[in-house]
Amino acid sequence: MPRPKVHPSQRQRAAEACNFCRASKKRCSATVPCTACQRRGIGDSCYLTHRPRGSRKVPPRTRNSAPEQVPASPGGGDARPGSPAPGPESHARMLLNLRGERVYIGEAASLSFLQLIRDTVTAQIGPSQFSHNEKSDNMLETEPSAANSNDLELANCNVDLEGSLLYSRTFEAATGGLLYLFGPTEVEDILLKTGTDGVESLGPCQRAAIDLVIAIGAQCKSPMDAQQIGPAYFRQAQQRAFAGMLEDPNVDMVRAFLLMAFYMLGHCRRNTAFMYLGIASRAAVALGMHSPHSYTDLKNPLCQLRLHIWMSLCVLDMLVCSILGRPPATAGLRAEVDTSIIASYNSLESRHDSRTASLFASYKILTIINESVDALYGRKVASTAMVEPFLNKIEDWSRDLPSFLRNPLTSKGSPAQKAATDSIHVACLYYFAITLVTRPVLISGLTSLSGSATPSTSPLAAACLDAAVYLVQTCSEAHKSGLLLGNMCILKALIFAAGLILGFDMFAKRELDYEVEVTFRSAKDVLDFLGIQSPQATHYSEILGLLSNAITKRRMKLSSRSRSRYVGKLVSFSGERSSSQDNTTNDNEVLSLNNNEGLPLGEIGGVWTGDLSAQSGEMDGDMLRGWDSLDLSQWDNFPFFNPRAFWP
Repeated sequence: MPRPKVHPSQRQRAAEACNFCRASKKRCSATVPCTACQRRGIGDSCYLTHRPRGSRKVPPRTRNSAPEQVPASPGGGDARPGSPAPGPESHARMLLNLRGERVYIGEAASLSFLQLIRDTVTAQIGPSQFSHNEKSDNMLETEPSAANSNDLELANCNVDLEGSLLYSRTFEAATGGLLYLFGPTEVEDILLKTGTDGVESLGPCQRAAIDLVIAIGAQCKSPMDAQQIGPAYFRQAQQRAFAGMLEDPNVDMVRAFLLMAFYMLGHCRRNTAFMYLGIASRAAVALGMHSPHSYTDLKNPLCQLRLHIWMSLCVLDMLVCSILGRPPATAGLRAEVDTSIIASYNSLESRHDSRTASLFASYKILTIINESVDALYGRKVASTAMVEPFLNKIEDWSRDLPSFLRNPLTSKGSPAQKAATDSIHVACLYYFAITLVTRPVLISGLTSLSGSATPSTSPLAAACLDAAVYLVQTCSEAHKSGLLLGNMCILKALIFAAGLILGFDMFAKRELDYEVEVTFRSAKDVLDFLGIQSPQATHYSEILGLLSNAITKRRMKLSSRSRSRYVGKLVSFSGERSSSQDNTTNDNEVLSLNNNEGLPLGEIGGVWTGDLSAQSGEMDGDMLRGWDSLDLSQWDNFPFFNPRAFWP
């Protein structure tokens, strides 16, 4: 039987509560600012929404089932759905390279997002190894490998025909879905020709391109080959590519510098790769590869090869620049070819070729990524009305994806590994696109002024989180199936970007999400595997490890607080101040940056060591004052009755 309605003159509590008091189930004076928010030092963020009682339902726990909630404005009015999402955002950075020169990192880059997370962690738990270290302003780059003696160089560059063919197959697997620079049997034919006639029959840039195929294959094959064979062939190719001082551009020069850029990405020299992409793009423009007049007969294999090389250049250029947050060298050069040539070529029978279809899929999704980065990060306009059109484009792209990319072969062997790598690269680009488009919404949700809106209640923020989970799960499953190579220069950057999103969500969210926790650890495991041959992957894994320590520290800090104001800890041998001495102690921790804007957070428990008594809800001064004082929503979060706590 429901309780009788209390007459307004006999009420002991205010009829309305501010945003923070409502979220934490605290008494509120119904003034702006209220006494509780003044005591906490967050009076500037206190406001009354005056929403009808029917709209105060507890949101469901699933990440993608609740409708979009837009935080109310501090002035009391509700924000419009199409208004820009308030809150902190990533900012461009200037980092130091290996020589101490400052290099630019844009707003969309993972390194800029990393700095936002560091600022958030510092505001919550103070300085830590994650947020404050001597390398936080440096861009990790490896030293160029020193040249060995001439005899050793010649020995390392004298791989037999069988070994060269093996490295070329590894090269095809490593670049699957990203680069299509040679004809179907061109590499094999050139290797057979050089085995009989010698390398003198090839031009300098053509010889450099073949050397780079072997160098990239060795770089991804094994740690020993990456240390001995790869650098020797790369230096030989580098000397041949610069032999003519770039005076006579040709198609082989475009291929050579594009391959040198790919090798440098795997060698942890991202700025060098960025420079080589610029040279390749200028050479391609000089050859007219950006113009529709260069592709008069698309049925001609040579014309098709030129188009494949141009598209490969655009793919790697857009991908590297989206990772670094820099404008692509091919920006503004793709419009004419996109509308007149690629559209018609896509309708030919050749689109059914697996390598061509994979290249087209990567080209199209990266075009969407490039447009979204320019609109959402470059112009700093991140609103629901701006985000949804890009998500619709991504959804349309996914519908046209060939079936063989959705269901790749999982057996071991070069053909299966090549097909699997194509699918992995294309799928991860799809997830990466969604995370880039929706990441501003996730940041806004986790640092929102409104305590009622959480990332779990926003479909756009949930999409960002789900995409990060799926990206890591895809790479983890491929790793467990033995389909990943030792050096995946693109995947390690995408996994790191997804890991930061998962870690930021774990640090900020009130409730525990078992799937996110497990996936975050999987991201670190895959990076540890790639770190055997990649110092950059090792560095990424270390950053995620320090972020994990910060998450644990925050959870321990929250779980150690008093559950009641009637008792406090008198003696402590840890040297820490008793929580009862903190006048602002409550479970309604505010996630904020330096401007004191934040989201009220409850207690976050660990995966296996969560304090169940801390998760049962704080009653504080409202204990035993009737059913209204109980936070019944937290009963549903009891871990033994929550299927998401145990089943991924």
